[in-house]
Amino acid sequence: MCLTTEALVLFLNLINPQIVTTEPQMITVHAAQGDVVWLAAGDNWCSENLRSDRLASAE
Repeated sequence: MCLTTEALVLFLNLINPQIVTTEPQMITVHAAQGDVVWLAAGDNWCSENLRSDRLASAE
């Protein structure tokens, strides 16, 4: 899934900043179900849908 920078900033402003770490070109949200990594991709930020991948591999 990809978001614009503006959309990602809006999302990050809604969650606890203590669960977010940043590095150049990468933002990690340390969620209860596992980490979600957002990578810079041009004008967007993209993350793999890890939950869907896990569900598919369990079937």
